[in-house]
Amino acid sequence: MKTSQTLPLVSVYIPTKNRMALLKRAIESVLSQSYSRIEIIVVDDGSTDGTREYLNGLNDMSSIRPIFMPVSVGACNARNFAISAAGGEFVTGLDDDDYFEPNRIRTFVDKWQEGSDQSIKLAGLFDGIRIVRNGGQSLVSSSRLTSISELKIRNAIGNQVFAPREHFIGAGLFDNSLPCWQDWDLWCRMAKKYGDLVSCGNFSYVQDLKSTADRISTQPGFVIRYAAKRFKLKHGPYSMRESADFVNSLCDYPQVKLYPSELAMLAGSWQMRPLARKLAQNLLPPSAYASLRERVNPK
Repeated sequence: MKTSQTLPLVSVYIPTKNRMALLKRAIESVLSQSYSRIEIIVVDDGSTDGTREYLNGLNDMSSIRPIFMPVSVGACNARNFAISAAGGEFVTGLDDDDYFEPNRIRTFVDKWQEGSDQSIKLAGLFDGIRIVRNGGQSLVSSSRLTSISELKIRNAIGNQVFAPREHFIGAGLFDNSLPCWQDWDLWCRMAKKYGDLVSCGNFSYVQDLKSTADRISTQPGFVIRYAAKRFKLKHGPYSMRESADFVNSLCDYPQVKLYPSELAMLAGSWQMRPLARKLAQNLLPPSAYASLRERVNPK
C-alpha cells in the first residue's frame, strides 16, 4: 500500500482575476479532496478586489503556491505560467468560478495507474461535467475514449484534462494566439503526440454558469469564426465528412450563422437536426428564434 509520501504529487492550477469569493470556493474544493498529495498553484492575473491580500494570508499553507502577475497577461498565459512552475508529476486545472467534487483527483490517479498497468497509451484523463445554471442543472458526458480523429471535429472533453506535466509541456502548452478554444486545441496536440484521452465516467467537475458570463458561449460570432479557421488550419487536413462534422460543432453557438455552403454540407451528410436548427436561426428574427427554442427546449 502506498503511503502519502509515495503517492504522486498532483498540481492543480487556478488562474484568477477579481473573483475572490468564487476563488475561495474553488480552493476549498481542492483542499477538500480525498486525495492527500496536492499542490494548488493560483495565478493572480492582476486582481484589484483583495485577492492578493487573501492569497498572501494563505502563505502559511504549504499546499498553496500563489503567483502574482505584475500586469494582466490573460487566463491563457496564466495557465502556462502555472504549469511551467508546477512541481507535480501530474497536472490538472480548475477555473476560479467552478469547483471539484471531493473524489475527482483520487479517481484520476487510480485510473491512470490502472491504464499504466494495462499498458494503455494514454495522453490524459477527463471526466463528465455538471453544469449549474439559473433554472436548474444538467450533466454533460461523452464517450469513454476520445482519439485525435474525434477531437479534431468536436471538443468532447471540456476545458480540463488530467495528465502528466510532461504531456502539457511536450505538447506546447496553451496557444495564446487563439481567441478561444485554447483548451480544445491543446487536447488535440496532446492526443496527436501521446495517445488517447479517456473518461473516468463520473461527473466530478462542476461548471457554474450562474456566477459569470464571460464564457465562450458569449463571444461574438466573428471571434468563433476566426478561431474555427485557425483551428482547422492547425489540425487539418479535413475530409468532406470531417468538415461536415466540424460545421455541426459550430451549431452549438447560436451567435454563429452558417453560410449557404455549410448548410448544404450538413444536408449532404444527412445531419438534419442541426440543419433545421440553423435554418430557423438564420431565417427567423432573434426574438422569434429565442421563443421557438424555448418552446422546443424548455428549462
